[in-house]
Amino acid sequence: MKKSDVQCRLDFLSAVPDTQNHDDASIAATTSPKPHKRRERYSGRYPKNFKDKYKERQGDEETISKVLAKGMTPAGQHVPIMVKECLHYMGLEDNQRDRDSPVLVVDCTLGYGGHSSYILKQIMNSTDARLIAFDQDSVEIIKTEERLRKAVLEETDTATKSAGEGNDIFTAVNQNFAELGSYMTSTNQVGKVTSLLADLGLSSMQIDNNDRGFTYKRDGPLDMRMSPEDDSTETAYQLLQRLRVRQLKSMLKNNSDEEFADEIAFGLIGDRSKIPKTTMELADRVRDIARPLIVKQHNWNSEQIGKNQAKKLKSQLDSTIARVMQAIRIEVNGEFRVLERLLEDIPTQ
Repeated sequence: MKKSDVQCRLDFLSAVPDTQNHDDASIAATTSPKPHKRRERYSGRYPKNFKDKYKERQGDEETISKVLAKGMTPAGQHVPIMVKECLHYMGLEDNQRDRDSPVLVVDCTLGYGGHSSYILKQIMNSTDARLIAFDQDSVEIIKTEERLRKAVLEETDTATKSAGEGNDIFTAVNQNFAELGSYMTSTNQVGKVTSLLADLGLSSMQIDNNDRGFTYKRDGPLDMRMSPEDDSTETAYQLLQRLRVRQLKSMLKNNSDEEFADEIAFGLIGDRSKIPKTTMELADRVRDIARPLIVKQHNWNSEQIGKNQAKKLKSQLDSTIARVMQAIRIEVNGEFRVLERLLEDIPTQ
């Protein structure tokens, strides 16, 4: 049976190399544009990971206003509390002071600069007024100083005139406030401080960044150093490696009044090969240790925990983890020791 003319024609065409199409394909291969990369998008309305909250960190006003409206703090920011009360008890309200009297305010904990921004607004029109702000966090202090100078000082023309000739109204000092005495001595300012503020603890922007290791809600290295670039300060993980069970037990009791200190200390470092290295590992370990203790404390049936009991159990477990991390953080940064030094130095300033 002979093939039809159409079939023969098709066979012939399929056997002939398609040089034109081949050349076109080569050109397309060499000139084709790179695949389009879609812009990064929020995963959900409010991302949980600090790195994903780029809109908040970049200062997107619409996003920030929505976060604040929900009663939350925008990522990388810190909302100061009791500002009015602080200004009042430092004697910085308009009706409390003579604008011609010298004013030297010390903010021992600059942080995000919340309190300092309000202090600067109050003193910048004075004849002779200055603010000295301390912070040991080498990462945040640079950002905060730049932010304050741009948002508060550059918008006015008083960045230097209110401090007196040759001086700056605002000085940021990258030191722990324990060095207040030595700093004031070296700068010949002893006895000149008119008011001092110390907002103790840590800031929300430090908690937000899980790479700093201050939160148990997201995984990160067990660090907790206020000065992350200071290699002379041991991390939380290194601290746990060094401590003995009795030392950790004492630390948990003294730094956070932890009622399960004995069991938690042994459970965390009793087996030296299983010391947690990350925040989530620490949280999970504490949770596993404390759960049966809390259940027993309430005489609950561990096999049949009701909805209300489960809610209460979670709350108590979260509080226990927070206390453990607080105790470790205080020890890593020597927070009680530096506070004692500050209290000793205050009368001389």
